[in-house]
Amino acid sequence: MEFVCQYDVREILGQGSFSEVKRCIDKRTRQAFAVKEIAYDTAKRRDKIEQEIKIRHELNHRNVLKLYHHYRAFDKYYLVMELACGGDLFEDLVTRNAFSESTAREVMLQLFNAVHYIHGHRIVHRNIRPETLILSWRSAENNNHFPPLKLSGFRLAKKLPEHSDLINCPVKGSPLYLAPEIVTKQPIGREVDIWACAVIFYILLASYPPFWSTNRGELFGIIARGKYNLPDQQWKSISDGAKKLIKNMFMVDRNDRITATDLVEDVWTQNGKLSITNRKGTLEHLNAFNAKRKLRGAVYTIFAMKRMMDNPESAESNAVK
Repeated sequence: MEFVCQYDVREILGQGSFSEVKRCIDKRTRQAFAVKEIAYDTAKRRDKIEQEIKIRHELNHRNVLKLYHHYRAFDKYYLVMELACGGDLFEDLVTRNAFSESTAREVMLQLFNAVHYIHGHRIVHRNIRPETLILSWRSAENNNHFPPLKLSGFRLAKKLPEHSDLINCPVKGSPLYLAPEIVTKQPIGREVDIWACAVIFYILLASYPPFWSTNRGELFGIIARGKYNLPDQQWKSISDGAKKLIKNMFMVDRNDRITATDLVEDVWTQNGKLSITNRKGTLEHLNAFNAKRKLRGAVYTIFAMKRMMDNPESAESNAVK
């Protein structure tokens, strides 16, 4: 097999319901990469993997995890990608000694740049969440600046057709980050990624999600109405520019929602002099949120694996990732 001939496979870096990511070494250059091993057992599953590969080969940006090569062998695909060793965004945040609105701006600017780039290629990510935001390396304890952020997780990504900025898609994605037009089963476009970025932005500043219910139907109802709050206890020390930007990202009507171009050029995003005051309480609460997030992720993985074993086609079509 060509992949095995060219690469030495090392330790596991991460696992999902349908894939496994490992570190690998190019035997000729000794350069380290990450390889994503994706199994398939149906033609439909194979076609979806090939769609992801096609989309990712289009992309080459400093804030998008790069796909270098792909190989197919037997019932698996091997995707050789850029190696990013810093873990996901929230995992890194909770290890930091300090976090400020200025740091949040560094994070969001990188995410906005990534989204602006893929939207320019008419690609809708559809699954932006903390787990798909990978850091090149972990934050140094005494380093105030944030590591390079890489947008990954293109399994649900879609390329918009040339004749339309809207597509019809099933309700998929992590529930907390879904836009109103997704939960109400309307045609969607690039605007769904802006909404997901707004959820992440809100959590960074408040340490809890803007929309919440343990009941999925209730959660979708709250999202559809766009009902969120900015309570003084958490938000009085946040700049007006950040609050205004969140409001413009959380417009229920997708046509009123701010674009990725606007996000990159916004006054708040370009403000290099935001508060550097340590938001210690936010960091403490974010640690608790992150622990719950990991627990939910483990439960979803177990459920998805059980569904996949019981009924592979049903698991493929219904799993919420």
